[in-house]
Amino acid sequence: MSDILDDETAAKIVKTIRENEQESPHFQATMINFVYSLHQSDGGLDEIDLDEGEVDEILQDLPTNPKLELTYMD
Repeated sequence: MSDILDDETAAKIVKTIRENEQESPHFQATMINFVYSLHQSDGGLDEIDLDEGEVDEILQDLPTNPKLELTYMD
């Protein structure tokens, strides 16, 4: 089992993603792959250093529109 995302939570997230259709099937598949990858991860997030204020900066820059988010992946 993952150190980050347990089996039950991962299954609930994937089920929610599948049940809530997105305008972009590519985005939906990407989200499911992300959840699966996170579930398979062995952790290591504690090793990532963030500067003061960086959390707010990162989260404020995230678009809420899936189509905008896809531009970050190209």
